[in-house]
Amino acid sequence: MVDADTKVKYEPLHDVSSDEEPPWEDAYARHFTLVLSTIVFEREDFRDLLCAEEIALASRFLTDLKPFEQQLYARLLQRQGPWYRITSLFRYFVQDEQQPINEQVQDVVHVMIDAGFLQQFPVTKPSQTPSLSQELVTLETALDAIERCATAPELAALYKKMTGSRKQIAKAELMTAIRKVVKTQRRIDGSRIPVAQLMQQIWLEGYTLTGRESSDVMALRMTPATRDLMLRMHRLFYFVSTPPFNAMSLMPPQMEDEARLIALAAHKLRQEPTQWPGLMVFFKKVAYPEYTLTKCSRDDESTTEMLNSHRVFPSPEAYVSYEVAYQLHRVMNVVEQCIQIVTPEKEYREPDLELKWMLSDAPPVFLAFQRLIYILYEDEESTETEDECVVVASTGKTEEKTSANWQMRSWEQFYTEIEKMQSLDDLVLASRGCLQTYLKWMKAAAYNISGIPVFFSKCNAGYHLVRILHTAVGLYEKMRKYQIATLLLNELLAAPFLERKRGYWWDRLALNLEHLKCADQARDTCLNALEDPHVLAADRIAIQRRLNRLERQKDRDERIRVESLSTADLLLQSTGTSLIAPTSEHDDDEEKMVPVETHICYEYRKSRIVGRPLNRQTGEKSRFVGYDDEPCTVEQLVLQYYRDHHPVDEVSAENTRFGGWYGVHCEGMVFGNLFGILMWDVLYASIPDVFQTPFQSAPLDFGYAEVFYENRRELIERRLAQVESEWTMEELLTTFVTRWNAEFGKVSRFVHWPTDDVAMLQYHLLTVAAIGRTQLASLLRYMATSKEFHQAQNGLPDLLLLRIELSKPEDPVPPSPLRTIDSHGYLNVHAFCGMDEELNMNEKTQLYTESLEEDSKKKMAEVKLEEQPLQHILALLKDGSYTAQLKLVEVKGPRDRLSDKQLLWLEVLSEEIGLDVSVMHVEEPEKYAKRKKKERATTAKSAPRKRQNKRRKAENVAARA
Repeated sequence: MVDADTKVKYEPLHDVSSDEEPPWEDAYARHFTLVLSTIVFEREDFRDLLCAEEIALASRFLTDLKPFEQQLYARLLQRQGPWYRITSLFRYFVQDEQQPINEQVQDVVHVMIDAGFLQQFPVTKPSQTPSLSQELVTLETALDAIERCATAPELAALYKKMTGSRKQIAKAELMTAIRKVVKTQRRIDGSRIPVAQLMQQIWLEGYTLTGRESSDVMALRMTPATRDLMLRMHRLFYFVSTPPFNAMSLMPPQMEDEARLIALAAHKLRQEPTQWPGLMVFFKKVAYPEYTLTKCSRDDESTTEMLNSHRVFPSPEAYVSYEVAYQLHRVMNVVEQCIQIVTPEKEYREPDLELKWMLSDAPPVFLAFQRLIYILYEDEESTETEDECVVVASTGKTEEKTSANWQMRSWEQFYTEIEKMQSLDDLVLASRGCLQTYLKWMKAAAYNISGIPVFFSKCNAGYHLVRILHTAVGLYEKMRKYQIATLLLNELLAAPFLERKRGYWWDRLALNLEHLKCADQARDTCLNALEDPHVLAADRIAIQRRLNRLERQKDRDERIRVESLSTADLLLQSTGTSLIAPTSEHDDDEEKMVPVETHICYEYRKSRIVGRPLNRQTGEKSRFVGYDDEPCTVEQLVLQYYRDHHPVDEVSAENTRFGGWYGVHCEGMVFGNLFGILMWDVLYASIPDVFQTPFQSAPLDFGYAEVFYENRRELIERRLAQVESEWTMEELLTTFVTRWNAEFGKVSRFVHWPTDDVAMLQYHLLTVAAIGRTQLASLLRYMATSKEFHQAQNGLPDLLLLRIELSKPEDPVPPSPLRTIDSHGYLNVHAFCGMDEELNMNEKTQLYTESLEEDSKKKMAEVKLEEQPLQHILALLKDGSYTAQLKLVEVKGPRDRLSDKQLLWLEVLSEEIGLDVSVMHVEEPEKYAKRKKKERATTAKSAPRKRQNKRRKAENVAARA
């Protein structure tokens, strides 16, 4: 193992003392060496997770390879693999149109081959007498390289060399024919056709550089074990980082063949390049927030600069099992997106569970988790313990020779086992077995969860294995395999991971029990769920609704049962001699009954308008004819209604006013931005353990409301006091603008940067003025302390509307587009801010592809535009000569209903924050007419009853008199 004090001496890629930026081409190598040197020489807690061979290999890359060789390897790591033609590397050796020198190319490649970082084609094994299986593996490797690197003419030439005949067919068909010939035909001496040597000859004949030799490398690949190590070290370095872009890569096509899909998913994840955040920062494509990066200090270090006090992974076993589970999770994600499920007919009857699902003690298939069992057995045999607590981390002195290289072998065995999987069941059963083993290891090894920060909960194998089973439940439900789904849900609820999903699991378990005709068990499940303290408020609404329905169904079934009884049965039942057991009115479940108060749902304000639909299909985005007779979405229709046709709340009989509301379709993004900007320095404060890498968009403790608040109690309370009372409105707006301009464009979980920053900045400032400081402080407090907001930020109302009325509209105002008054006497907010009236903040913005240098130049040219928003707002709001109102509206189309999270937000925003919140239902003309007819009939039917009650009440009063 490399000593911690060892200093790496390798040739720098550029002059560090120079103010001049290094060349663009060196960004790959600079990023690569940053990752490796950080893990090997700076993060002792990370270095201890690797075996001696892995550390030696990484150190050899830093010390033995020259800068250009490091750059070449780093570039290959960012390319789709695994095989590369040598001609595709020429562009790395020259800076212009000139041809590289063959000797230089071959020397560099051979150095990296000798160092063990590259392998040349054909791959040869050192064994003198290879077995049949090794021979087949070597043959498949050669055929795979030929398929990926050879062109169609080269394949035709190869086929001619093998068979003597020529074929003029497509490349795929040529490759199929070559595979068939190689696997079915042999030479006179019984040996296989040397397809790799023949392909090498063809490539040499077409080699363009002068001075070629027979030993020259024509195709190569990165050594699989070394490449996997480098990728693992990258993932370890970025284990909590946030990718800057979420662009979907090329996914496999939809297919029913589960075995082939799993194989494609494993190959994709192993060979596909990744847009590492640090690499994008080196390219100056993105920037991350500035914060104090904390590190895990050594035991003998007393420096106060080290803020971390806990190791993320307590032992190599914990890390290796985490990495295997993480890779399984990635495979499962690809399978979920690409598997083609044929839903059975309604008459489909689910068969009984197979034996493989009944076995709960099956050993794990992966070596990483078999290692955990080995540790358990080894510890059971050991009689020496320290404070009755098993020590998980093993030292190099106690490591057996047979298991010294278990980490390297576990990675190779992982991909071997993945290739053996033939179905979704195999993948799920393997993950299930690993989870059961991991839980046993946690319990037996005294894995003290209480001593580890709760926000490290995602950094263990159990979290990712639970996510796999969570995904599998949805797939099995689509297949109508409810018994398997029920089995997995019970195991998920028994695991101490992913607590925010417990409400969802309880609800799905009750639903699956209903499908299995187990209504009583479903009812008990709902009652148990409501007693679970980890169930979030939105999930409680759904579970309570299901429980109410099950109770009504139970009462209905009981009523039907009683009505079906004959008179004799009822008589016998009353005397106690009937074979039909009477139902007890006071059973054991009475104690579990939920109080009546919890059955009441929040009564939100709602309005209705009629829209002219352009489509009526369920599942499609509703489109309507707008008030301007142009096609529009349902949200745009409601925006038009509030702008021109919505009556003012205080309507007088003499003068009715309409409209004046201007807004955007943002789904809470404006409120999220207010929280992110005003709480920026609180969110990115220096807190121990929450910042592990330089490329995080959020602290690790966000998502755990209690821990987040306790870590920043003083900072949060100080900021809320400033917002509510200490700052003036001008100081509040100035602080907001300063932070917005300073952090604009940085990758942050809390701020959704708009494309039109100047216009939307003004709209945000108007929102701050309209909401008021007291309500703004209440909103920020809820976001900072609410468990529901920390776990999920969705469910906020669709529209945010502003209505601003100047107090003295009769005063002469200079003609200016910034003071446009609409026909209703209100400020035209869209014109004031320079916004597009159809702006939709909910749409995905384009990738931030401009470099930061170009962006900074553009900003320098638009300094005046950046200074204008604050000046415009302050000029408008000076002397308090305005009345600003804010309204939040949730829009629901004809075939849409409120979700449980939306119901929760309606109650929170209205009752706790005190904002004007409502729901707007857009109805089709036919449904509107039908509803009105029903209301008139109900009113007409209830009128005589009301008159009768009134008459009876008057008679009672007269009688008492």
